[in-house]
Amino acid sequence: MEGWRMIKLNGSRFTVAMPENLKEQPEVQAIAYAVGRQIEKLCAYADGARTYAAIQSMPERVLDLLAVELRTPAYDENYSIKVKRALIEGSLLFYTQMGTPAAVEKIIETIFGSGYISEWWEYNGSPYHFKAYTTNPAITSDDVEEFKRVLGSVKRLSAWLDEIILDLSTDAAEVYVAHWVHTGDFITLQRATL
Repeated sequence: MEGWRMIKLNGSRFTVAMPENLKEQPEVQAIAYAVGRQIEKLCAYADGARTYAAIQSMPERVLDLLAVELRTPAYDENYSIKVKRALIEGSLLFYTQMGTPAAVEKIIETIFGSGYISEWWEYNGSPYHFKAYTTNPAITSDDVEEFKRVLGSVKRLSAWLDEIILDLSTDAAEVYVAHWVHTGDFITLQRATL
């Protein structure tokens, strides 16, 4: 008797797991073929149903339809395909975090590429106010206006945006300085030929 082994469900026949005297019978082979074809169809349907797991490979027009179906917050058809995919993948997470600072930070990261928020108590502001920071120097005024528009769909209604700050500060870097001085004569060497 052979040892246990794994078989792939798609493309296999259940006769591989049967004893020799049964797998040779024509009726068993016919049933195995028919059941195998149905299993292949079922596996094909299962592959087609994994929409949410296949977002990274979907064409752009399907992403637009999926965004409508999922009611993706902050979605715009004019965004790049990278931003569209990030927003759709984060749709369910957005709904669980809606109205929290985490949702606002996620929108900042998605639209601006990087950034964070500062709550009112961190900068001695008025209660329920916050500031948005981004570290992306490539943002434009259109990006800022888009962010303000989108912000209304994810922030708490009682929270107020004071300002958007472009933070270009960098960490202190170590600077190495070196120089050299030559004193002496220059000597030219030439290869000797024999």
